[in-house]
Amino acid sequence: MSASPCSRLACPLPAAVVLFLFVSLSACGGSRGGPDVSRGAFTPASAGAAIPRQLPSTSLPAASDPVTAVLREITAAQEKYYQSYQVALAHPGDQRGVEGLLASYTASGEEARSVRAWLGYLAASGFAARPGPGNRYVIEKIDTAAADPDRVTATVCGFDDGVIFDARQRAPDGREIVVDDLPLSERTLFTWVKSDTWRIDATRRVDSWKGRDGCPPSKRS
Repeated sequence: MSASPCSRLACPLPAAVVLFLFVSLSACGGSRGGPDVSRGAFTPASAGAAIPRQLPSTSLPAASDPVTAVLREITAAQEKYYQSYQVALAHPGDQRGVEGLLASYTASGEEARSVRAWLGYLAASGFAARPGPGNRYVIEKIDTAAADPDRVTATVCGFDDGVIFDARQRAPDGREIVVDDLPLSERTLFTWVKSDTWRIDATRRVDSWKGRDGCPPSKRS
């Protein structure tokens, strides 16, 4: 879906499986690895109903220490964000879905304004989006600076083979009008900040691959 004005993972992929989470606590230039939860898996939401399924209770280990607690919270926040974006893209004119998605962003950040504008464009154009059969994302790493435990960067790689289509009208022959169906994968850095809850403050794309899935394989439990 190359028509989006924001990066592919700022306009998210709805299906999720966690590959590998690595929490790095930096102090004096050093780092410490967190627990490997690569066996944790998420169940993607139904493309038709766009309703999130509950996460398996065994997705992540118990939050017995601050590092594991942050890992669990960011993983859950990232999944909630993707599921909310799936709902919003399926019905971009539904303000309940739009506001539900924007709740994942800091209110004062540029990201929220860009997403609102993008969804407004889709709604005004009569466009909507649905995920493709290969849609997925992988959380590759989670880093948090020791000096600021309430600011975390998640490295996420996602593949999107979904379709943006005209939901208002069809072609003269009755077929669906496809606006954009270019497969694309991207690696994006998500900056999460915590106040009352974790919210996205910024995103930055660092890699992209057009027409193919360039992300590492997902490990399923």
